[in-house]
Amino acid sequence: MSSSAATEPKLAFTSLCIWPAYNVLPSFDPECLSVLAHFAFSRLNVPVKTLIGRLMFYKERLPLLLGDNDSIHLAAGYDTIVDHCKQSHIDIDEEYHANNADLLALTALVKSTFIPAVLDTFWLDDAYRSSIINIYAKALGGFPLAFFYGKQKTEKLKNQFHILYGEDNFEQTRKSIFDKGKKVLDHLTDVLGNKSFLFGASPTSIDALVFGYLAPLIHGPASNGALARYASNRKNLRDFVDRILTVYLGDLPRDIVTTDSTTATATSTSPNEDRLRDKVAVITVGLLTMCAYAYLSGLIRIEINEKSLLFFLSMEELVLANLDSTAFDVDNLIENIAYKSTDGNVVNENFDPNLLESKFRHAMSILQDYQVQTEQNIKKLEEVCEKERNTWADSVAQLEELYQSTYTGQQELEMRISVISTKVIQIGHQLESKSNPRQQLVDARTTAKYLERFLDANDDVSLMFQDASKLEQAAHIIHQLYNVLQELPDEPKFIDAKAKVKERHSAIEEELLLEFSRAQVRNDKKAMKKYIKLLSKFKGHNDCIQNFITDCLKGYFDNPNIDIFSSIPQLFTKVSELINELFDQPEKVTERLITTVYTEKLTPYVRDQLDAYERSSDLDKMEKYLQTLFTLNKKATKLSNELQTQKISDDPAFLHKLNQHVFKNYLKSYSKYEINCLEEKFQMHLERIESSGGQRRIKPTGLSITDLIQQRLLNTTDQADESRFSPDLAAALLNDCKTALSRITTLSEGSEASENTLKCFLRLLNTLGNQHIETELQYSLQAIPGPEPKQEPDIRFFHAILHTNNSIQLIERYFVMEIAPLLLGTQQQTLLLQAKEKTFGQLEELINIGVDKALSCIIGYVRSILNEQKRSDFKPESDLFITECSVICRRVVRSIDNQIARLEQTTDGKNLTSILNDFGLRFHRLVTDHVFKFEYNISGGLMMLQDISEYKKCSKKFRSSTVEQLFSILHALVNLLVVVPDNLRQVVTEGHLASLPRDTIESFVQLRTDYKSARLHAMITDQ
Repeated sequence: MSSSAATEPKLAFTSLCIWPAYNVLPSFDPECLSVLAHFAFSRLNVPVKTLIGRLMFYKERLPLLLGDNDSIHLAAGYDTIVDHCKQSHIDIDEEYHANNADLLALTALVKSTFIPAVLDTFWLDDAYRSSIINIYAKALGGFPLAFFYGKQKTEKLKNQFHILYGEDNFEQTRKSIFDKGKKVLDHLTDVLGNKSFLFGASPTSIDALVFGYLAPLIHGPASNGALARYASNRKNLRDFVDRILTVYLGDLPRDIVTTDSTTATATSTSPNEDRLRDKVAVITVGLLTMCAYAYLSGLIRIEINEKSLLFFLSMEELVLANLDSTAFDVDNLIENIAYKSTDGNVVNENFDPNLLESKFRHAMSILQDYQVQTEQNIKKLEEVCEKERNTWADSVAQLEELYQSTYTGQQELEMRISVISTKVIQIGHQLESKSNPRQQLVDARTTAKYLERFLDANDDVSLMFQDASKLEQAAHIIHQLYNVLQELPDEPKFIDAKAKVKERHSAIEEELLLEFSRAQVRNDKKAMKKYIKLLSKFKGHNDCIQNFITDCLKGYFDNPNIDIFSSIPQLFTKVSELINELFDQPEKVTERLITTVYTEKLTPYVRDQLDAYERSSDLDKMEKYLQTLFTLNKKATKLSNELQTQKISDDPAFLHKLNQHVFKNYLKSYSKYEINCLEEKFQMHLERIESSGGQRRIKPTGLSITDLIQQRLLNTTDQADESRFSPDLAAALLNDCKTALSRITTLSEGSEASENTLKCFLRLLNTLGNQHIETELQYSLQAIPGPEPKQEPDIRFFHAILHTNNSIQLIERYFVMEIAPLLLGTQQQTLLLQAKEKTFGQLEELINIGVDKALSCIIGYVRSILNEQKRSDFKPESDLFITECSVICRRVVRSIDNQIARLEQTTDGKNLTSILNDFGLRFHRLVTDHVFKFEYNISGGLMMLQDISEYKKCSKKFRSSTVEQLFSILHALVNLLVVVPDNLRQVVTEGHLASLPRDTIESFVQLRTDYKSARLHAMITDQ
């Protein structure tokens, strides 16, 4: 290390022990480099040692400062050695006492963020950890100390990071440490700049600390790491490191053995030594090859026991290795000491307990020494911590004192400013109170002088107002004269003067208006503002505002393709800034501008758009008129809302009133026009259906609805079918109604909107419900065949029910979603609900009539099939073997199945359940009546029983438990026709028959041909 003999301090430092050199670095350890640089900056020439025992490398913390001929350990580690130097009155930071706070802050930043990033690169990065361990291994003598040292160093660093940053995500923690390290490098780059050192031309302790961790990062084995490359790219930082290596650490002590000297020694060996080395290498390779072959072939087995490592360590190394372990276990330590002391054999007959005791006592003394050293280190750390705390406390106290003094000074300054401003205001009021009377006297004197000239009939006063350069002065004088003469009586001596002043007042007013117009053409804002101020005293001020507005609007809306609604906000944005700059009351001018735009520009535009369609009976033009009115009103409302955000007027209803004024003539007749147009469109849809072969509309012929239906039936040969219902008609009517309703909610307000909504929905109910659905239901109802058809009926009325339900659901959904929210809580809501329920009730009544008639027709046809059976069919003369139902039964079941299938295709839900239940009950009644028409012998009873069984199976298709139960009971009753007389008494007491009246049971038994001969009556009544 370079030094100066003249200023070198004299200290009792014997030597400094450090880790050996690496490459161009005097030591590869960051702390050692920091201490070397600190001593060099302090001009301390302390002998440096690197050729020390490997156990000292392992158990001592380096750098280590020794004293008293190397017999005393003065301090170990960078921080402890620097503190020891300061206690010895060697402080390289003494001249930077003024910047002590900045120095401490930067030191804390480097220690908390940059140093962890460097240590992470060295000991936790898998790409460089093995290289770092190999460097330390040279000093430790290789395995096993290098292995233990590297593992302990890595685990210790991980534990520190876990304590500081938590254990949630270690990789994320490392990334955070790396990012913070980069930021510190950027900060150091900015602080260093072009200076030699961080705080100027002289080095400090922070320079030594930064150098110690930058140098091995740039020139060490991890120079290709991300953090190292990031540091190397900072040229001033790299020059900072190289400068210290060259200037301060260039002449190293001769005790330091660098890699260069080692290489030189190696290259200077003799030829004999080279041959000997070659022989050793060949023998070694041969032995290793033979051992490998023996191991792979299974001749020998190698077992490595961790206990065997204990024999390579001394007792002190063993104890210290266990203490430095992350998972310290006292039992494991005792076992290791015992194992080493007895050579692994505690049952040997030569076992010496005294030797074991001495070993344990030796280990205890080592632990006691380690405890004393640890307590000393703790005490030193506490002293350092207390010192730093005191330093920071002093800094905080100084800052608080400075803040208090600054705050007090600020308060005093504010008080002085307040006092001075109050005095200035008072002086201004005093000056104004003195100046105003004087000015009033001057004005009165000037006015009296000019009044005297006007009163003189022989004085031509017109000449004094003809100078254009004095127009402002003339306007001021003539205004005062005009006000004074207005107070004078109309006496002859004042009449002439009043006429002259009034004439001159008007002339000057016109001149001011003309000058204002000229200034506006020139866009001379200063002159415009001057003439506006002068005209504010004249009646022509309103004319001035109007001229300004007219000039602003000139040519702005002349383009016929311009969108007036988007142009008005642009105009306002363009003109509002000028209005605020020129006029003292810009709000009133803005209101007048907007009023002019609405009345003179927007109103004619709306009239031109609507007059082309108004008062036309053509449906297309009516629709275009309504849609155009709706679109224009919507755009105008949007325009008003947009302008409202600009705070044009204090009246919140100002723009709404203007909007109503534009459309008031059209909104008066809107309601009637909308409803008439809606009715015309509804009638057009009905006519379209009629022209396409659908419904024939009822025309006012004076006939009743029944007459019209009969007339229609006489004029057609086919049944009414589903084609007479138009599914598109309901959608078209609803769409037209929605369009009208959207316009109603926009163009109508309050009760008028509710009334128009009511009218709109009533038209929909009348057209769709009465004129279309009800009429078609009537036609379909009349088309149902009579109760005794000769062929199986094709009931199309069920299709009419399907279309009716679909239309009612559409109307109901539209009412709930669109109409009801608009009429909530109004009288119109009650009226509309009543009208809807009335219409739906009429339709439901027609459906019920049609269902009853349709079921009667179906049952009538089934009855006609059953009537084909004769009495002789159930009283055959010979016994028959009956295994299946009759042909008539199969026809009946087939007809029932067909009708049920049609019902299921056209109805659903509760409607289907109700109709099927009624259908099943009627069918049961028909079958029961059919059974009572005949008398049965055994074969005939079996035939009827087979038919009833088939009807029972068919009853399940009616989806009614009541119908199924009735057919089960009927089956049990018909079974009495075939029961042997001896078993009759038992049968009537079982199953369904047990709960039936005896009259009912006997009525079926009487149908048997052997009722009287077998005395069956007695068997039943004896129960």
